[in-house]
Amino acid sequence: MYQSDFSPDEFRARRSRACEAIGKDAVALLPGAPGPKGSDTFCQYNDFYYLCGVETPRAYLLVHGADERASLFLPYEAQLDRQSSGELICADSPEFVCATTGVDEALPVDRLAQRLQAASIVYVPFEEGQTIGVNRHHARSWANQVYADPWDGRPTRAAHFIDTIRKRYPHLEIRELSPILDELRLIKSPGEIDLLRRAGHLTALGVCEAMRSTHPGVMEYQLDAVMRYHFLAGGARDRAYHAIVAGGANAWYGHYCSNDSELKDGDWVLCDCAPSYHYYVSDIGRIWPINGTYTPEQRELYGFVVEYHKVLLAGIRPGRMLEEIHAEAAETMKDVLAGWSFSSPLHEQAAQAMFEFRGHLSHCVGMSVHDGGLHYTRPLEPGVVFSVDPQMRVSQQKLYIRAEDTVVVTEDGIENLTREAPLELDDVEAMMQQEGLLQVFPPA
Repeated sequence: MYQSDFSPDEFRARRSRACEAIGKDAVALLPGAPGPKGSDTFCQYNDFYYLCGVETPRAYLLVHGADERASLFLPYEAQLDRQSSGELICADSPEFVCATTGVDEALPVDRLAQRLQAASIVYVPFEEGQTIGVNRHHARSWANQVYADPWDGRPTRAAHFIDTIRKRYPHLEIRELSPILDELRLIKSPGEIDLLRRAGHLTALGVCEAMRSTHPGVMEYQLDAVMRYHFLAGGARDRAYHAIVAGGANAWYGHYCSNDSELKDGDWVLCDCAPSYHYYVSDIGRIWPINGTYTPEQRELYGFVVEYHKVLLAGIRPGRMLEEIHAEAAETMKDVLAGWSFSSPLHEQAAQAMFEFRGHLSHCVGMSVHDGGLHYTRPLEPGVVFSVDPQMRVSQQKLYIRAEDTVVVTEDGIENLTREAPLELDDVEAMMQQEGLLQVFPPA
């Protein structure tokens, strides 16, 4: 089966921009993801999917800078584990593949060697392939741990692929493709924004359900479960990343994911989880009281972060640099702080430290929750998607407080893609008065 979210013309346009970047004397070669080792459903590498939309394991895409021709090199049907009905994108059906995907030719994988022999410059991804649950940071961290292991030390698949090309084609000049694709993926098309909008909607549905289902005695993993219900029921493949459901002291650990603690009366819970919907994801962060009512201290801390969040949202529009938005928001929040009441000098100091932090407009979002684009290097443009995530840390008390949404820059401001999840503290408390899935269908 072949995807239906994007037309062949959109993929051609993406490949055309890649050809402009690599030049007429070069080709770009991308390996597809290998098949799953077990019973998981196959998921393609993001960059490969971005350029052709093909979800066949162990495929290769060759794009010629000179004439923008795209060649797919595919396994035969007998080499594939069929996971659905319908005609497969494989080497047995080249006419079907070309007509369906818009590539110029479809060939068996063994024909790739001949084509590379004729090339002089080849661009390949130096970064490990990203797929569901694996962003670039994860891939690098894993590779560094493997390399540092004295009983392992094997190269990544990307490094092995490059080494294989060098050995077989010593005449080839190998250049890095990953930054070029990061740049192409920075500005999202209307079709991509539609998918990100759907992912944001499902994210908000899941978080609202988690709020409703929260009560003292509930387990963190049970909130993960009710969020995933909405993700899967709404058509998502699953979570885009491991859920952060961090009750009480667990919230201090920024990417806590054990999710095995019981939620306690009087504590609050930090929740961060979003789905992967047709290869596009979202990101969110909310904190709410486990018993349904914020304590005065929780209100002063989280309330300040929420105010910061709203000020940041109001400052985002095309043409602005992130540093400019950060600086303007800090000045505004200094006035807010002057009228804010904190019960502890430590909390006020933590609020002041937020003025110097420049990570509140956090990271790009797209096919990965931490997409590779660099949104902070230039003025914002319509179509840039990133997370707004103001953060406060009270290290002496091991408190980590944040509120996160995913936004897309529009012609005159932003669209908040996760806005359906309550942000205001009173709205959160009102949501928590409703009955949740865990109460309607209590676990056995």
